[in-house]
Amino acid sequence: MKTWNVMLVDHDRLFSAALGTLISGGPFRVCHHAANVDDAQAAIAQGVDPELIVVALQEGTADDAGGVKRLRGATGARIVVLADTIADRTLSMSLKAGADAYLNKSMSSESLLRALQLVMLGEVVYPTHVASLLIANVNERPAPARAQPANNELSKREVQILRCLLAGQSNKAIARNLHITESTVKMHFKNVMRKINAQNRTQAAVWAIQNGLSPLVSA
Repeated sequence: MKTWNVMLVDHDRLFSAALGTLISGGPFRVCHHAANVDDAQAAIAQGVDPELIVVALQEGTADDAGGVKRLRGATGARIVVLADTIADRTLSMSLKAGADAYLNKSMSSESLLRALQLVMLGEVVYPTHVASLLIANVNERPAPARAQPANNELSKREVQILRCLLAGQSNKAIARNLHITESTVKMHFKNVMRKINAQNRTQAAVWAIQNGLSPLVSA
């Protein structure tokens, strides 16, 4: 079984220890506990090489997105934000900063492990209402210049793929919804990422929302 190295970032040592015990019960191995983002960055600079970083946020914590953004710049690890509550602003900012998932601490242990495994398989995991939150966040400010694909315009199928992504669908679900193979979905995603200069599914989702796309609901 594949095992992934995990770094936990949380000032609450008791919660961090309990979370570490829970995570270690699945295909994960906790390689480092950090009290905050600064400690996490220092550990990475000293050679700690996590494949997954779980950042536990407390309600009212300042510069949440800034910490996620700094971690994104310091490592290629997948990053999961684990929050006390699903706060709209923190959710939106965390995803835009490069988080691969935004999860609630109150979720069941089974759901948490399943979500972490999905993240490590390349999925972006977030609440189903994230699209509307991001749209609201964009609408609160003056509209920026609409980003355009770096090369060719997106095809109709590529637009459908992005709309399915906004609906939170996995590659398998997208393939089923569009009546194509999963390998074809992956090919379209690769082309989309290249055209819009996105490095992960989160950036692709944010680009799609900023360019006026809406979630595509399964039939």
